[in-house]
Amino acid sequence: MRKIFLVLVGLFCLINSVKASERLSLDDCLKMALSNNPGLSSIKARLLAAEDLARAAQREKWPTLSARYNFLHLRDQQKVVILGRDIPLSAHEKIEFDLLWNFPVFHGFSIRVKERLKELEANLASVAYQRALLTLSFQVKEAYYDLLKAERGLREAQKSLERLKAHLKKAESFYQEGLIAKHQVLEAEVAVAQAEHAQIVAQNLVEIARGRLNILLNRNVATPIEIQDDLENQPYLKDYEFYLKEALKRRPEIRAAEIAIEKAKENVRLAKSSYYPWIDIQGIYQKQGPDLLATRNPYGDRENIYFGVEIKWLLWDWGKRKREVSAARAQVFSEEAALKDIKNQVSLEVRSAYLEFRAAEKRLKVANEALNSAQENYRLHVARFKEGLSTTTDVLDAESFLTSAQVRRIQALADLKITYAKLLYATGHAEPKPF
Repeated sequence: MRKIFLVLVGLFCLINSVKASERLSLDDCLKMALSNNPGLSSIKARLLAAEDLARAAQREKWPTLSARYNFLHLRDQQKVVILGRDIPLSAHEKIEFDLLWNFPVFHGFSIRVKERLKELEANLASVAYQRALLTLSFQVKEAYYDLLKAERGLREAQKSLERLKAHLKKAESFYQEGLIAKHQVLEAEVAVAQAEHAQIVAQNLVEIARGRLNILLNRNVATPIEIQDDLENQPYLKDYEFYLKEALKRRPEIRAAEIAIEKAKENVRLAKSSYYPWIDIQGIYQKQGPDLLATRNPYGDRENIYFGVEIKWLLWDWGKRKREVSAARAQVFSEEAALKDIKNQVSLEVRSAYLEFRAAEKRLKVANEALNSAQENYRLHVARFKEGLSTTTDVLDAESFLTSAQVRRIQALADLKITYAKLLYATGHAEPKPF
């Protein structure tokens, strides 16, 4: 029994260790965010509400059935005098029950226009959802690469501390042998202390970056998370015109502006509908009597059925409808101008993101060259220090150059990924590799 227990414990630990070693890819993070993010769920709920309202508007053209119950108490009975005698026409209580059927035959095209407006509002809600998807996708990508940058920065801070500690140990050894002065050892000690401080700062940056990514994934801010490092995988870029065409075709803001124009045009039709008559066909089943259920009526018909046509037509309103139509037309012109402005802004965003990516490529190339030089410079100064040809200051300067070059390269790699994500956002693509 004891052996079985130990085997089960071992399997449990093995499973946990495997799970702990799993690293989330960018695709994994995007899937988690899009399925768990509460802000996105809220917008999704608003989309479902708009779709239900659109379906409800489709029922406006269908017949309706309603009921009405009316109880009336009269202080004095209604009477008529015939040959000097009072003949009652009603009791003290008057009960009416109506069942009304109404079919809207024609309301000046307003029913169809209102239905179309609700459809457009549902489309707008769908566009808002797509825009939220796009924004969340970019935020996840940015947080993902910020975390990778912070983790690499921490590793570089740790390597820098190891290099400086190794140099301090060597400097102390040389001092004991009388090969260098005391101040060189002190310089090395100060450099180690500064590196320890830098490592603390780098660790804090990692925790902050992890917290931001966890929040986007709807996880506890302090939950441990491990992600795959793909900073070295550089994206391939097409020409600028390709991305501009994609943006003008896919950006949610442009689609929203186009829908706004359609809504404005429908509002013009809605304003014009008040010039037409409204025609309804009605049927009424009616019961009346002195008791609560109107089961009898000694003063007239207990029940009856009516059919008829109701026509309503507003003939004069002091120019109110004319002003409403004019205002609706002005809104169309406003929305059309807004669409042009949005297209210009989108074009600028695409151009800016494209140029930022190209600049990031150049910065990465410069950073790689600088890193190669810094590595060789550090190697030479360490070798010269061993031979007594360089001072501690020379080695510390070389190490500082090396650390700075490493950090700049990490920054350039992350910038390249983030600017590519920004370009995809500008073109309306939420996925990591759409092309």
